Amino acid sequence: MLARRRRLLVIAVPLVVVFLALSVVVARFLTTENRERTTIYDVLRAEASGDPARVLAQLHGCDAACVAQTRAFVPRLRAGGAVKIARLDSGTAYSLGTTTGYSRVVWVAGLNSRPVVQCVLVHRKGSPLTGRSVSLLRLTAPLADNEDPCPSDPS
Repeated sequence: MLARRRRLLVIAVPLVVVFLALSVVVARFLTTENRERTTIYDVLRAEASGDPARVLAQLHGCDAACVAQTRAFVPRLRAGGAVKIARLDSGTAYSLGTTTGYSRVVWVAGLNSRPVVQCVLVHRKGSPLTGRSVSLLRLTAPLADNEDPCPSDPS
């Protein structure tokens, strides 16, 4: 009877350890989606405040053309009220490695505002094992037609 308990313990302990390790990896992988949404939400709030400097502080690697474009359109997006993301279609969703892609976001600020549709160039780095980071590279001006797609080339 004692030998049987030891055998069960020898089998059960490694299985529990493997299960816990896999759970941690899966949790890290899934929280990247929330991290992207939160990062985009923060830049949208900066846009709604009409402050280009705050928006630019959250964009990594924004070149001179990107800076000029951002300074031109952000003041027009100034809006009162709470920012709400109505829809987010991630271009980097559930990627396992390092990737860059456009995420299409539909957002509103306040109760009576019209929806704004924009594309955000998102860069994800790392892996579920080593940890993931999410950074925003560019933000397009609002799309002229709310049905327009994001650019297909992330360069």
